[in-house]
Formats: sequence, C-alpha cells, structure tokens
Amino acid sequence: MEPLVSVIVPVYNVEGCLPACLDSILGQTYRNLEILLLDDGSQDGSGRICEEYGKRDDRIRFVRKEKNSGQADTRNLGLDLASGEFLMFIDSDDIVSADYVERLYRMAAETGAGMASCGFRPFSSREEAGVIKRAGEKTDWSEGEVRVMEREEALKSLFYKKEITASPCYRIFRREVFRQLRFEKGRIFEDLGLMYLAVDAAEKIAWTPRVMYWYRQREGSTMHQESFHARRMDRLYFSEKILDFAEDSGPGLLAAARARYFVSCYLVLSELPGGKEYKETYRMLKNGIRHFAKDVAKDREAPAKTRLMAGLACISVAAVRWAGRFLRRCTSQS
Repeated sequence: MEPLVSVIVPVYNVEGCLPACLDSILGQTYRNLEILLLDDGSQDGSGRICEEYGKRDDRIRFVRKEKNSGQADTRNLGLDLASGEFLMFIDSDDIVSADYVERLYRMAAETGAGMASCGFRPFSSREEAGVIKRAGEKTDWSEGEVRVMEREEALKSLFYKKEITASPCYRIFRREVFRQLRFEKGRIFEDLGLMYLAVDAAEKIAWTPRVMYWYRQREGSTMHQESFHARRMDRLYFSEKILDFAEDSGPGLLAAARARYFVSCYLVLSELPGGKEYKETYRMLKNGIRHFAKDVAKDREAPAKTRLMAGLACISVAAVRWAGRFLRRCTSQS
C-alpha cells in the first residue's frame, strides 16, 4: 500500500470558497490521504461545511478551535495531529489539480528528495470555473520536467525568489523535515521564517514548473491588505534571520541572503505611509537598502529586477520607494 499523505488545511471564514477547495482534494488520484480540516474559529458557515464533507468521506478529520489564533498556530496544530509519512499544506480557498498529490509524491519518492514542489498560478473568483475545469483535466507527464536541486542550490533559489518560494503550499514534504520545525506564532510572513529551514532539512528538492496549484487572490486577505501595519516589519525580522543563517552556513549563501534582505527592505519601504510616526522606520529601511545596494547590483546571480532596483537605490532610495509601489500595483510580491 502506498504511504499515507497528511493534507493540512487551515480554515477561516471561507464559506464561499471552501467547497471548490475540498472537492479538488477529495478528487485526487492518490487515494491514501488523511485530510485535516482545522477551523480556526470561523464566524461564518465554514465549520458547517467541514462537518458536511466529513460525513461524506472518512478520510477527513475535522477539528474546530473556539478562538481564532492565526494561520501559524493552526498549521502547527496540523503538524502535531498528522500521522502521514508525507505532509502537505493547502490553503482553504485554493484549488489543486486531480493528480497534484500523486505527482508530487512520485517526484519525492523517485528522486529521494525531502521535498517536491510544483508551479502555481493566481486566480480570481470570476476565473474559478475555468480553473476547476483545468484542474480536473488529465495531463501527460514528461520525465524531463523534473529538476533536482541540492541544498545550497535550492536555498539560493529561495533567497533569490526564483523557482522555490516561501510558501509551504504547492509542495510535499517527508515527515522528518518537520521533526523539529514549527511556524513562529504571532507574526505574519511566518512562511518566510520557516521555509529556508525546511529546505535546509530536506537537503534535496525536486521541482517541476508544471502548474498543479492555483491560489485565490481575495481582497481583504492577510497578504493583500492595503493599509500598512507594524507587523509588516515581520518580513524584515525573518530576512535578518536568513542573513544570520547564511553567515553561519558559509560564504556560498551570503550574496543570495543579502539580496533577499535588500528586497525585503524595499518592499516594506514601498508600503510605508508618510506620517511622522514612521520617520525612524524609514531611516532604518533606508540604511538597510544603502548598505547592500552596491553588492546586490553587482550580483550576477540575482534576478534582473532585483539588480535594477539595487542600481536605482545607489542613485536614490526615494526612487526605489516609488518604483516598489508601482511594482506592487502590477505584480503580487511574496
């Protein structure tokens, strides 16, 4: 029998999106699943929907939390409850292809990787019907689509924001990767604070550009709020941890970690309001950008956009702020 895969699904006030997500999980070609639906104190009908789906399929385990404690705490609960040899995280408003679990599992099993990852795309509610249709279509699979990265290459990819992203979604992990890892509670960007440690523990990562995960873009969600909040500084907090990690790991990762820190500084700066109360924060971000701008501009492994922003920072930090705001309007930054 194939190994058990635990699918961890945090749920919070997503009654309109939840059925599409759960249908895509229950329709997987890989059948040996443990589906953990963890209601983080929802105030809408999400809990009722979870209960209804639990009655239909005995692979579902539903747990209701009385009070909302955040995604990090809920994911940690899932890690504590999971009994599978492999672990996955799926956000409760997203949609996965019918062969999502099977393909990622086979990638990890056949390569010996501690983590396997795939391509992903955003979608809006008006595109949902088309995404559901695409997710259910049978597709051919080419062996040449899978690339295997060793630890340092994968960490560089994460720090440079290339193939490996900071989200724990769109991937599968061997259970031992999370033996000593948990998400840091009480912060946003907790994904960034965990994924580099997960990649480090996985040691080998299998990756395919094939899109098998679609994430929903919702207004008002944690990552799409327009108003600046002090917790946005959590991005910088975790980027500083990445710098410390890279310094302890040897020179191979330092340039990539500096690029990540530089990007975090200019992204937070682009979100920073103008008031006097943010004057000290502005000064700190400005110093961080200036400190690494020259090194990042000369880093040939860094993405072209990052090098361009670093070159601009060497001329004017204020220009970087406005350029960052323009990019936020045009693209989704992780």
